[in-house]
Amino acid sequence: MKKLSCLTLICLTCILTQAQKVIPGFKGGLNVANVSNLYGDNRISGHIGLFLHTSIAKDWAFQPEILYSGQGQKYWVNNDIQYTWALNYINIPLMFQYYPVHRFYLEAGPQLGILVAARNKGPNGYNANIIDRAHKADATLNFGMGYYFNRTAGAYMRYGLGLSDITPDDVDRYTYSNRVFQLGVEIRLH
Repeated sequence: MKKLSCLTLICLTCILTQAQKVIPGFKGGLNVANVSNLYGDNRISGHIGLFLHTSIAKDWAFQPEILYSGQGQKYWVNNDIQYTWALNYINIPLMFQYYPVHRFYLEAGPQLGILVAARNKGPNGYNANIIDRAHKADATLNFGMGYYFNRTAGAYMRYGLGLSDITPDDVDRYTYSNRVFQLGVEIRLH
């Protein structure tokens, strides 16, 4: 993990030193989340955060972000009682964006998630802290696209595919990974 962090820091430094102009901004929107191998309904939540946008080459940009993101899933017990894994993360996506046409971009990049809260919620006010039953770090690969309506305001959608098991010491044979679809708006502060 330390080697990956050092490599990431070196890459970010190289990219930002080559950048022509760094534009800050903020973004937020809707999350539709679930967990692989956990059967039930999606958890509807949201995300909000900040980004730094910079052009790194013709038609290419780099956009590191920091987002607060609600994830997890609703699930059923005995087919009639619904519970919710409410997992909240500070996510750090490192997105590379390609602009094939003016204002429209495709993006992809890795993301590190840091678990800040984990609750198992159920009927009759049941609300248990389960942060000790989940990994504190989460690795995700993001894919998405977006469109800027003008120089400042845009909309995007993104899918995050979890690469790591979010539950330590599983007693069953399954791994449980985050999956999140995001739809939102972003504002650049020129």
